[in-house]
Amino acid sequence: MTFSKIWAGVALLVGLALPGLAVAQKEPIRIGAMIALSGPAAVFGGPAEKALRVLVDNLGPNGIDGHPVQLAVYDTEGNTTKAVQLFRRLVENDNVHIVLGPSTSGESLAVVPLANQMRVPNITFGGAEPITKPTTPYVFATSPTDRLVVENILSDFRDRNIGKVALIYSLDAFGQSGGTIARDLANQYGITIVSEETFGPQDTNMSPQLLRIRSAQPQAMLVWAANPGPSIVMRNAAEIGLKVPTYASYASGSRQFLSQTGPAAEGAFVPSYRIVAPETLPESDPLKQPLIRFAKLYKDRWSIDPDQTSGHSYDVILILEQAIRAMKGPLTRTNLRDAIETAQINGANGIRRLSAEDHRGLDKTTVVMMQAKGGRWQAAPKP
Repeated sequence: MTFSKIWAGVALLVGLALPGLAVAQKEPIRIGAMIALSGPAAVFGGPAEKALRVLVDNLGPNGIDGHPVQLAVYDTEGNTTKAVQLFRRLVENDNVHIVLGPSTSGESLAVVPLANQMRVPNITFGGAEPITKPTTPYVFATSPTDRLVVENILSDFRDRNIGKVALIYSLDAFGQSGGTIARDLANQYGITIVSEETFGPQDTNMSPQLLRIRSAQPQAMLVWAANPGPSIVMRNAAEIGLKVPTYASYASGSRQFLSQTGPAAEGAFVPSYRIVAPETLPESDPLKQPLIRFAKLYKDRWSIDPDQTSGHSYDVILILEQAIRAMKGPLTRTNLRDAIETAQINGANGIRRLSAEDHRGLDKTTVVMMQAKGGRWQAAPKP
């Protein structure tokens, strides 16, 4: 049984290891994961690590196509220097075939040259466009680019007849990449950026910037940053009485964001992966039922619902299963890299078609607009 069959509705993930099914074991595939399990970025790394463990466990002793799976997981703490050190450790000491992660764009960008230098396939979770553009031989990514998500938000503005927008973003790799893209693309969607503000990743009060935004009288505000920045912005906005529809990047599509932000998050829009609220999707969405089944498997193990970064791990397992089955020759890093480049899956992050030219393989259908209602995410009503 395969993960791809699960997406076709044939079986649950828990049925991967069928009793009595004899499969000749082959060389183990050694998977290294370096994920932010502590520090501010743990909001991204924690759900990804939980999903990875439950998925690997449910592969059973025969793993993928007879290759038992050996998993090593290390905590980067969201630190770029440590991410580089752990990448070397996984490759040189643990002798892994592939490295998954890191969790953030800054860490991922630091690892890109090393992955190519050491010729080890790396499937990162970072969203910043420069991670995979230009395409480099050994680096892939599960997250859609920030450009793709910005375009999704700008389309929503246009559809809701929102023409004047305030933009505020963080001065780090993720914030500056998305903020620059939003500013540069706005005119193409008939949108005027009436106020542009920035803040440092460690800042704890953005009220001065928000007062200037309020004076510009925007019809909506776009916050592009990783946590906790968007939570602080929305709480500060509520404190000064700035009441406009607020949009945040896909980095905010999590339960922790809602709990950190509290009532100030009510009504906020986030382009997110379907996994955060699959039960609210329309029946016509082909990923609704598979995602509901995955969410049940996750919750049965961890007693909590999955967050959107859980989907990164789900997609990785789908990609690896398909790649290993399609791989030509023995299990080597290079052969695995070549096979990953041909993977085509229907995953938690959307319909993915990898190629030599595109190491993400996603389009704008990968995210759907979610809205915070009563402390939970739900599919936003159409304009």
